[in-house]
Amino acid sequence: MTLLQPTLAVPPVPSRNWSIPAEGHARRVRALRREVHRIADEVIDAGTFHFGPQTARLEQRIAAHWGGAAVATTSCTQALTLALRVAGVRPGDEVVLPAATFAATAFAVCETGAVPVIVDVAEPSLTLCPQALRAAITPRTRAVIAVHLHGHMADMPEILAVGREHGLAVVEDCAQAAGAALDGRAAGTWGDFGCFSFWVGKCVGGLADGGAVVTDSAERAARLRRLTDMGRERGQRHVHRDRGARARLGELDAGLIALELERQPAWLARRSAIASHYSEAFADLPVGPPQVLPGHRHAYYKFAVDCPDPVGLGAFLAGRGIETEQVYPYLLPDQPAFRHIEYRSRVTSRSAGAGRRLCLPAYAELSDAEVEEVALAVGDFATGAKGRKAR
Repeated sequence: MTLLQPTLAVPPVPSRNWSIPAEGHARRVRALRREVHRIADEVIDAGTFHFGPQTARLEQRIAAHWGGAAVATTSCTQALTLALRVAGVRPGDEVVLPAATFAATAFAVCETGAVPVIVDVAEPSLTLCPQALRAAITPRTRAVIAVHLHGHMADMPEILAVGREHGLAVVEDCAQAAGAALDGRAAGTWGDFGCFSFWVGKCVGGLADGGAVVTDSAERAARLRRLTDMGRERGQRHVHRDRGARARLGELDAGLIALELERQPAWLARRSAIASHYSEAFADLPVGPPQVLPGHRHAYYKFAVDCPDPVGLGAFLAGRGIETEQVYPYLLPDQPAFRHIEYRSRVTSRSAGAGRRLCLPAYAELSDAEVEEVALAVGDFATGAKGRKAR
């Protein structure tokens, strides 16, 4: 097997005793050690730790990658919360979002005092169903959050059409979609706001948490930037014009994220090559690889396979030293934190398909031999072969 070669020289350091970890960010950061030290020296020498040259470079690079005006934040959760505030969402309003997403999507709604209205997803992408969105709209609905899951975008043309028809703010949760596109248009540039995560474990990330909001309005961008710094304008340290948040991104993380954005196209190509190899290897197996709908470019943040026994497959692969994960095994209505939220009945068994998906290692730092090892192990499980034991 010959794939695009790994995009970084990865030091052979074991991770939690897994021969092949589920995620590759520890490898990525380790391989970027010299660049991290260089950026840290630049930040220390500049003596500016927020809103400095690293953050300016990052925001310029985001705009060059995906368009619009970019505002760096400390996390995607903050990006979503601030985007909803700038969109005019107030206490008592309703915000529609899909059942299959990270809890932070709904937490951001709750932070504004609004009600998360949790609705069904559409197969096979497990993203927000436009018909379910339409059915959930009431006079109190003010916004919709379309979550792009695993690296596959939601049906933005249909979601936008419904949103515009009803005067809703359209927010894209792009935490898992850096590099995804639909009809040549990047994730995060379809709605009024595109909210990204640059947590270290994403396809592009810093050393810890990070995020950004993309918008096509200079006015909205100015207010977002003010909100990230406790509601202050630059140069007016003691004047708080809005009830802002401590959500400004640090210079060290900004510098590393900007560096990784430069390399993101090569990493995306490597992830896509791995995904293609897996899809070919699983063609005759009862293991369904991610389906990519027409016009979509998948970012492959996760390679989530659909299988009848995800728990059994995960246990089998663990026996071979291969770590897997589920994203997300529990839907939002099943989370204890959301027991009090109304409209839970809008979610049907269709959304339960998320629980059948198991995420295989598919990151850019995998070697060809590791990719082949994962593919062979999945094949052994599907055919009932014992295969060889973990290394």
